[in-house]
Amino acid sequence: MTTAACVCLTGRAGAGKRTIATALVAELLQRGLPAALLDEAGVKGRLVDGPDVLAWCCTLLTTNGVPTVVAVPVPSRDDRELLRGSVPEFVEVFLDAPTEVCAERAGRSDDAYQTPYAPELRVPTHGRDAAASAAQVLSFLEDRGVVAHDPRHPSEP
Repeated sequence: MTTAACVCLTGRAGAGKRTIATALVAELLQRGLPAALLDEAGVKGRLVDGPDVLAWCCTLLTTNGVPTVVAVPVPSRDDRELLRGSVPEFVEVFLDAPTEVCAERAGRSDDAYQTPYAPELRVPTHGRDAAASAAQVLSFLEDRGVVAHDPRHPSEP
C-alpha cells in the first residue's frame, strides 16, 4: 500500500477552495487515479466538527493510497498544523485573494481566518479562472513527485 498526499486548500471564505478542489479532483480522476474530495458540503452534518475528525479521515484515505483534497474551512493555523502533524504526506496550498474580493464573493468577511506562515504553495486566485489555479496546484504536485506527470502533456525540456 502506498501513502498518498493530502492536499489542503486553505484560504478565506470566497478564495475558491471548493471550486479549485473540484477541478483538481476531476483531473486526478481523469488520469485514472483514485481521489477523494472532502469539502464543507460533503462533510457538514456527517462528521463531528473539528480538526481531529478531519485529520482521521485524511489519514485513513491517504494511508490507503487515496489522494485527498481538502476544501473544508480550517481558519486556524493551529488546526492546520494539527492536520500537518497527523497526515503523513501533507501539502498546504494557500489560495490567496484580497480580503475585500473574498468578502464580495462569499457575501461576508472572514475575520477569523489566519494566513499560513509557510504553505508549500501560494496560488493567487483573483483575476484568473479556477482551471488555471487548479493547473498550478497540479503542476506543483507533479514537480514534487506527489502525482505522476500526465503523459498527455509532456514536461518541457
